[in-house]
Amino acid sequence: MPKFDYASYFSPIEPLADATRADETRCWGAGTEKDKAAHDYVLYLGCNVLRTVALAETITAILSEMDIDFVALGGPSTCCGIIHKAHGDVEASETITRQTFSKFEGYAPKAVLTYCPSCHAHMDHTFAETGISLDVPYLHVTEFIVANLDRLEFRNRVERRVMLHAHGDNEQASRDSRFARAILAAVPGLEVVDGSAGPEWGHDCGNLQIGLVGKEKHARLVTGLFEEARRSGVDAVAALYHSCYRNLSPQEKISGVQVIHYTELVAEALGLARREDAYKRLHKAADPGSAFEELAGVAARRGLNPGRLRKSLDAHFGSR
Repeated sequence: MPKFDYASYFSPIEPLADATRADETRCWGAGTEKDKAAHDYVLYLGCNVLRTVALAETITAILSEMDIDFVALGGPSTCCGIIHKAHGDVEASETITRQTFSKFEGYAPKAVLTYCPSCHAHMDHTFAETGISLDVPYLHVTEFIVANLDRLEFRNRVERRVMLHAHGDNEQASRDSRFARAILAAVPGLEVVDGSAGPEWGHDCGNLQIGLVGKEKHARLVTGLFEEARRSGVDAVAALYHSCYRNLSPQEKISGVQVIHYTELVAEALGLARREDAYKRLHKAADPGSAFEELAGVAARRGLNPGRLRKSLDAHFGSR
């Protein structure tokens, strides 16, 4: 069996994020600074959300609006180790996990707020199956927001009817789903139809889970979801997890139902600036050459290597 090409998997992530982020500075850090300033919380974004960097910028903007003292970490340099474990490199996975946990602890936080469902699940499994430990508690960011709803000052009504797509294959996923529904229930004007997925969907709509579920089965489930969305008369399917958002987005063209992320609704209600998700638009266009022409200017301004950027765009938006 050929060895998994980790470089091809991880290296396209940050060039795309750096070329498409709305802010001039990164909303995520690598945790490599020698003298770390203490923060109350670490927001652990994981790796793959940076492919849809607008989602990372949105959750950090929401926590900033809540006046939370936090540092956001993300990208391949803070990998949780799940990809390596999934491909049989257990020793490398545990080394990577320890390194990332050490970065968390360097900020002396009260807690780590997880964002990625795969990272959270890997942390759960790591503590259960290995001698690796973390000196601080961790919880999903939805749980943290619900515990601090009084910090959200909604300025706008969001007059929309959406279907929330969440997962429920285990207790943690079910908890995430409940917390996300509680957050959206607090948004003025918003009507939410429950579109929670059953255990047959797996833990999320990320590529690892789709592989376990089976591509054909997952495709049938997705078709059924959007047929139900049309029957329910919603104007959008709101994904809880960034992996679901990314892999469900092509359904916009197929079904005519918009795909959004739940944090977009929260940000709109808070009156925060809307961040366009370039990933979705560029994925629809499927033209890496045009994408490179569009992004070349900002890439040069931000000091990105043009060759790396072009490879990233080919990997993400090339022929499928």
